Amino acid sequence: MMTPMTDRAVGIEPQRLLVFQTLLIFTVAGCLLFGALNISRGIYPLAAIELMMGGVSVWLFVRSMKDGLTQNWLMVYLALFFSAMMAAIATPESSPTVFVWVFLIPLVSHLLLGARRGLIFSLLFLSVAAVTYFYRLGGSAALLEPVAIANVVVCAVLLTGLSYAYESAREKTERRLQELASTDPLTGLPNRSMLEPALQRQIGDAARRRTPFAMLSMDLDHFKTINDQRGHEAGDRALLAFADLLRQRLRASDLPCRWGGEEFQVLLSDTEPDGAARIAEEIRSSLENMRVELDDGELVMTVSIGVASYPLDAEDPASLLIMADRRLYQAKVRGRNQVVDSRSLPVKWPEAGEIGEAPG
Repeated sequence: MMTPMTDRAVGIEPQRLLVFQTLLIFTVAGCLLFGALNISRGIYPLAAIELMMGGVSVWLFVRSMKDGLTQNWLMVYLALFFSAMMAAIATPESSPTVFVWVFLIPLVSHLLLGARRGLIFSLLFLSVAAVTYFYRLGGSAALLEPVAIANVVVCAVLLTGLSYAYESAREKTERRLQELASTDPLTGLPNRSMLEPALQRQIGDAARRRTPFAMLSMDLDHFKTINDQRGHEAGDRALLAFADLLRQRLRASDLPCRWGGEEFQVLLSDTEPDGAARIAEEIRSSLENMRVELDDGELVMTVSIGVASYPLDAEDPASLLIMADRRLYQAKVRGRNQVVDSRSLPVKWPEAGEIGEAPG
């Protein structure tokens, strides 16, 4: 089973960014309100903390609108926000009702950080809040009665559990939807919507590490004839058999995808030009010798393959795909069931109009 490349970007998802910006607006308003109230009551240290938190929130909001933010900034904000909250509930002069803000911790943590990180943040700061609760209200018999403590603990645990369950279910659903959107429904291979960003990332990694990689552009020969003479079910069986062959022959670090119809692409990571040509030939030879059992007999297939290597043939995604497509076209023109790479067709960019639909 292939393991497709995963997106390593750490930018904030649009829905989390909207929640974050909304929370920043309320944070600024709340910090101004309570900062002013605490100044009027003479609680200057707490007022200073709240006003500084408001200033940080303004800066984060402006930055989020202009340049965007990464997930690390969410953790920085929550660490500061919850720390300011702990300072407020630990201040003897503040009202005991300030403890109600503690119940925001699990909700906000899961909304901004997701299930796993949100749970970690929730447990950490709820533990700090519990210690502060007993430190601050140790002299109040009414607030230390078992019923009072049970109310607080059960409510906090319930909010944490519900927030975690909801976020876990949402993330699972989102992953499933992303998988469906990036997977070919027939073969189960990634589709072009997954390959294109993976190729862009691969070029960035290869340029940074100075390592080569290759693209294989492949087309099943005479596929229209299979559909016309043996039926569309036979065509589907042929596509499934070729997809299974790719899974068996490729490494876990490679990324095969169904490009459309009978055309497939394979991204070979960390592969020299000679190695890419050898892998392509192994795929071609394996398919030629494979037999697919159908109701009306065996099906024999062949494939034509064009190979393009980075950085030998091209250094950007579009040019690399064009070169692989050009060599695939030449493999078709030369009689099909063969591999064309830089050795059999050196780098030569096509003239306008030269690239077209290859013979079937």
